[in-house]
Amino acid sequence: MLNMTDIKKDEFSFDKVDEDLKGFFYAPPGYTDHAFKSSSGVELGIRVWPAENVVQDPAPIVFWTHGGGFLGGHHFVPLPWLTPGFRKRGYHLVSHNYRLAPQAALDDQVADSIEAVEWCRKNLPSILGEGKVDVDRYVLVGESAGGTLVTLMGLHLTSPPPRVIVDVYGLVDISPFVNMPGRTTEPWKGEFTDEELERFINDRDLNNVLTDACCWNERELFSEEEVRKRWAADIKYDKRFRLQAEAHQWRSVRALPGDIHKAFLHSERFPDKAELGKFITSIAPLRVLQEDKQRPYPPTAFLHGSADEPVPIQQSYDMAATLRERGVPVIERYEEGEPHVFDIKYTGPNVPGWETTIQPILDFVDQHVGIKRQ
Repeated sequence: MLNMTDIKKDEFSFDKVDEDLKGFFYAPPGYTDHAFKSSSGVELGIRVWPAENVVQDPAPIVFWTHGGGFLGGHHFVPLPWLTPGFRKRGYHLVSHNYRLAPQAALDDQVADSIEAVEWCRKNLPSILGEGKVDVDRYVLVGESAGGTLVTLMGLHLTSPPPRVIVDVYGLVDISPFVNMPGRTTEPWKGEFTDEELERFINDRDLNNVLTDACCWNERELFSEEEVRKRWAADIKYDKRFRLQAEAHQWRSVRALPGDIHKAFLHSERFPDKAELGKFITSIAPLRVLQEDKQRPYPPTAFLHGSADEPVPIQQSYDMAATLRERGVPVIERYEEGEPHVFDIKYTGPNVPGWETTIQPILDFVDQHVGIKRQ
């Protein structure tokens, strides 16, 4: 079991990323940006990269849902392996954002993500060109919190369902984390006090919500101008943006049950522990599938490192086993000794490990999307 007291403030610091890889934290060129007003009234963003080297017209779609602990992350820069793995191999690549906690709860984020897919299926033909996109052949990819969201989307998107879900170290059962002991002994040292951050995670005013933020500590490493250039986005390091970034680190480091309840479960909505427990089950795809053995589910790929502390690899083991028991096609690719976000090293087919880790997932997706390569 993960011991959250072992996580330090710089646990996932981008300054630990190999210098050669930092150059890949840029938005790939060739995109167009779009936006729509969601049913919540909040405007959500879409970034679209048209397929290259198309194998079949109309081309299928890969939707990427970003991670960031439900409080952080952005849709501007996809995982490094998605462009060479999918876009340059004939898939349209689409990213989207969603309302971030604490103003939005996890179920709100699922709803936003579903709306983004539905909006794209309706509007991508006019964006990419009639006859250029097959809106019924789509794939969901999400990492970390994004993995949670795409595995939940797989329960609800049924007309038509995604052809494949790619769960990259996603949390598929939140229940073990809800009441685990957290780190409580050290006061927070940052721009904002514990009291200010505590007030912030109780904020439910949608007028204050952000839909894109830092993944972790980028603002400590890069100037505002540099981040704007890397993300190709109008980012401002104002107080609101800094507060979001620090709240994400603060909650992740403390990992107190109360923080989780407040930040993205919004447990105050529920009259008692029994009702809260039902909700927690409903947002845990593993639990949903274990309880409803007749529920259909798309073919699923898993990518995870054995040394992942924030999301123990057992989560993927259990989800894969549950799907296999019901006859769902599954592929698992695990790397021994690798931590959270280890896959950012995969920038292209020439990187050692691509052929054994990434390529089998790409082949699995091709198989279930119906792409036959020469």
